[in-house]
Amino acid sequence: MSGWTRRRMFGSLLLGVAALYSVGHFAYSAGYAAVKILGGDFLTAFPGPLAFQVTQQWPWLAKEWIGPARSWNYGPLIQFITLPLVFAETRMQAMQVALFVDYALVAATFGLWVRLVFGARARLAAWVGLACIWLNYFPLLEAVAGREIELLELFLVSAAIWALRRNRQGLAGSAIGLAVMTKFLPIIFLPYLLLKRFYRAFWIAVGVVVAMMGVTALSLGFDGSNTWGVLRDDLTGVQAYVAYANQALVNILDKMFTVFNINVPHPLRLYGPQVHAVGFTLQGVVLAACGAFLWRWRRSRLLEIECALLAVVMVMVAPHANTYYLVFVLPAISIGLASWLRDPSTLGSWSKAAYVSAVVMSGFLVPMQVFQLVTGLPGVVVARVLQLYSLPAFGAIFSALVMVELHRNLRTESPPVVVQAAVAQEMAV
Repeated sequence: MSGWTRRRMFGSLLLGVAALYSVGHFAYSAGYAAVKILGGDFLTAFPGPLAFQVTQQWPWLAKEWIGPARSWNYGPLIQFITLPLVFAETRMQAMQVALFVDYALVAATFGLWVRLVFGARARLAAWVGLACIWLNYFPLLEAVAGREIELLELFLVSAAIWALRRNRQGLAGSAIGLAVMTKFLPIIFLPYLLLKRFYRAFWIAVGVVVAMMGVTALSLGFDGSNTWGVLRDDLTGVQAYVAYANQALVNILDKMFTVFNINVPHPLRLYGPQVHAVGFTLQGVVLAACGAFLWRWRRSRLLEIECALLAVVMVMVAPHANTYYLVFVLPAISIGLASWLRDPSTLGSWSKAAYVSAVVMSGFLVPMQVFQLVTGLPGVVVARVLQLYSLPAFGAIFSALVMVELHRNLRTESPPVVVQAAVAQEMAV
């Protein structure tokens, strides 16, 4: 048996072990443990006022769960798509249905990115390796366990990118419009559509947003929306608070000037207004730099890389970004891995180190129980400490830098080789 054959067999064995571990980790964290959870920010949005208008089944639940739902959070889309859940008999049943919907969203989103970066005939080892990262990615596990709306948001943005690559602007515009009305942050993609001259997609997205705003005004009414009040308070610092899980750039600075107690939700900030102002200034600089970069290379065809970069920036400049928001780093991680596997020369030594750092720091990958065995601290405390020191945020920053480096190395190709092969396979099927 040759040395090459032995190495290949060892690599296959190692990948098989990693795949089994990844499936087991996901099954436990996003399955066995998640199915028992009655928590997460999903509960701040459902059941909302529209649910109470449709049925009288839930008044007892409103009192037991979140109080009378006269106001609503996030974008209005969640108020409409969760209406079928009002027929659940218990809150646990509603949460379990939402969990299985999230499984479908994760699978569909992963499938889109496999098609985007590997093509329809991807090597088994390539997409299994990518699946290992996704299945162990802490923000994704957290989002699934909490039934977070970011999973729908990520799916819609990913579908739009897939559609743009195939010049299906109607589908792309519809997906972006729905994503905007999910949690408003994807509005950052609207100017990008104009910049890249996807005019039809832009106007369809605007039309979807306007139509949904009209339906919302007639059914929910914007007077009950908490989103704008929370945004105003965040921007002005009136009720801004420091949280270990908040990975937005402004909160990284806030945490540096905070007398932090991991057990206190709103710890004492030092020089709060001043630091908050500096933080939002920094976020404005990052947003402007991203805009200038995209404007400079507006004629490039590196849609996947640019959208992945934009998704990371979208999270980092948000007024508030819990760790599960970093599911939007997964597109950058997927592109980075595909580029590395297809042609290692597209990433320099520092870029490869930055990529590994992005995956490990933003995703953790190792179950918190392992850290618990090593440190003797409860796993949940270890996770909070890692988030307190903003490791996920710095991982996201590294992923953005990798996208910039890939853009520099691949922009002479139209489209880039990693996408060119994938699209060719798609068209051949």
